[in-house]
Amino acid sequence: VMIAGEGEEPQDETRGAKQSFGKMALLFSLQGFKYFQPWLRGKEELLLTVVNEDLVSFSVGGKKKSGRSHNLTSAPSPWDWLISPFVFRDPSSEEHLLPASPSEREIAVPEVNCTLFLLAGYVKYGRPYAWIRSNHERLVNIGGTDSLVRDTPMKLKSISDWQTRGIRVWDIVSELVCLCTIPSPSNPFALDMRYIQSLPFPDRFLVTGALLNFLEMYVVYGNRDELHYDKVVEEVKPLRRLHVQSLLELQRCRDTSRLSCSPAAQDSSEEE
Repeated sequence: VMIAGEGEEPQDETRGAKQSFGKMALLFSLQGFKYFQPWLRGKEELLLTVVNEDLVSFSVGGKKKSGRSHNLTSAPSPWDWLISPFVFRDPSSEEHLLPASPSEREIAVPEVNCTLFLLAGYVKYGRPYAWIRSNHERLVNIGGTDSLVRDTPMKLKSISDWQTRGIRVWDIVSELVCLCTIPSPSNPFALDMRYIQSLPFPDRFLVTGALLNFLEMYVVYGNRDELHYDKVVEEVKPLRRLHVQSLLELQRCRDTSRLSCSPAAQDSSEEE
């Protein structure tokens, strides 16, 4: 490993950060997931809206299923990974890794029943980080409106293990979904097939192709020990079937359009 000069970053860390953000951009260009909606914003920032409550799974026979409490801050929970605002702030700690877009200037508004997160792959930090951009009080007791507290990065396990356990961007998204959505979904990458099937077939063909590429990549490189791994694998077959169906519909439409514009078809219409 080359030693960087003063004021420079190690080349391997810079390269790794750029590669990680490239993978983030790939995931965040996708649409059609059930529990989260990604949006690209700029070269290094991504917005992620995550569903707060899965209202379909949460209600069975008109009664709520037993699950996590609505008050996520009343007892120890996975959100204890968040940095406490009352801990002494060491200037060299990760608490001072502020986002380039402060929360007080955030203009994005999450949809109803959703929480907004900012994921960023700033090259200068050497790894991705995540910040809560809405519903802070729902997730953690921040003890005030201190902008520095609100702009403190989340202490996610996936980010802590980023450089040691082969963590990928989808592991960060998976952790955020499982922490935010109640009840915690068995498959954080479940697809919203109703939305996908409602798309016009040209768009449906592109969306299913992009999603299929991602899921197949996950099947190859994903952690097989994850509880939701098999669930993700199960999504591939019906998605591939829908993708092929969309392709056939697209080809059929093009063939019909080509025939209607052919000279023979025009001559036939003139004779009539």
